[in-house]
Amino acid sequence: MNILSVERSAVNKASTPSRPRISGTRFIDPTASGEGRLSLSASFRGHAHAVTGAPRGDLDAGIDTPPGETCVVCAPATMRLAEELFERWNDALKTGDPDKVTACYAEDAVLLPTVSNVPRTNHAEIRDYFVHFLAKKPQGTINQRNVKFGCNKITDAGIYTFRVVDGDQVMEVPARYTFVYENRNGKWLIVHHHSSKMPA
Repeated sequence: MNILSVERSAVNKASTPSRPRISGTRFIDPTASGEGRLSLSASFRGHAHAVTGAPRGDLDAGIDTPPGETCVVCAPATMRLAEELFERWNDALKTGDPDKVTACYAEDAVLLPTVSNVPRTNHAEIRDYFVHFLAKKPQGTINQRNVKFGCNKITDAGIYTFRVVDGDQVMEVPARYTFVYENRNGKWLIVHHHSSKMPA
């Protein structure tokens, strides 16, 4: 190998250093290599910066994940998804089936319900609440919402109105709400739900 070949080989190695794993970045394949693992802005900085965090001395190590941990790639989250997740829950209410409503919640979800003073912290307790609440044939309508997005998390908070049936009487009950959804193994589930009547 001549001197010119050695110099070219050194340049090629310098221009394509190994990159850290990426984590916490939506729409990016954690197994990708090369430019697929870099942000657009990094391409203008000579590929000197990885997508998230600051590279450590060991470029093969994760940027912001503990040793031995796998990469975390955030699932796409949009306003329409937040709307669909509420609609899924509301449609489950329409069925009158407490099991279908409970299936919208994670196993370790926390429910602070509208018409009970008892926090519900597992599926059995959440189901028990809806067995009684569904007898009122509730239907929710969002009046005002504020949605925040995180990595594999959506927080939807605002005001909704419940239409409920109590005997022969149909009532409209305005309430404040917070839904926190998490993407777990590819499925969006409610992990926290707080609902309380509006102050008189």
